[in-house]
Amino acid sequence: MHDAIRALIQNEQSCVLATSQDNRPHTSLMGFAPSDLCTTFFMATYRNTNKFANLQTNPEVSLLLDDRGMQPEQDRRETKALTVHGRAEILEDPEQCRAVADSLRRRLPHLQDFLNGPDIAFIAVQAADFLLLQGPTEAIFETADPSDP
Repeated sequence: MHDAIRALIQNEQSCVLATSQDNRPHTSLMGFAPSDLCTTFFMATYRNTNKFANLQTNPEVSLLLDDRGMQPEQDRRETKALTVHGRAEILEDPEQCRAVADSLRRRLPHLQDFLNGPDIAFIAVQAADFLLLQGPTEAIFETADPSDP
C-alpha cells in the first residue's frame, strides 16, 4: 500500500460512507477504526437508519476520507482525498462486535455513549481498491490485496 494512502487512513478518524438502494444514493458521516493493514474499516450505526437498510440490500459501498480537517491552513491545491470502494459486512459474532466496539472506543472516545447504546450494529468494510487524489492533478490508484484480512 502506498505510504500516502496508509497515512491518510491512519491519521483520519471520520469518513463519508456512501450506500445506495434502488439507485438512490445516501451518504453518512461516520467515525471509523481501520484494521492494522488499513484494508478494513470498522464502523457502528443504529439499526433503524437508512444506511443500515441500504447495507442489508446492497453491501457495495464507497468511503471518502480527506485531510482538510488535519491541516485547515494548507493550500487547497495540496488537499489529499481518498476514495475507497468496498463491500460492507454487518458483523454478527458477539466477540467480533466487542472487539470492534473496543477499537472504536479507543480511537473515538467521544462516541462512548453512542457505542454503549441499544440497537447498535457493527460494520466492516473490506476495501477492494483505493484512489488517492493529491491536489487536483495527481492520482494514485491501487487494488487492495485480497489476501489481507
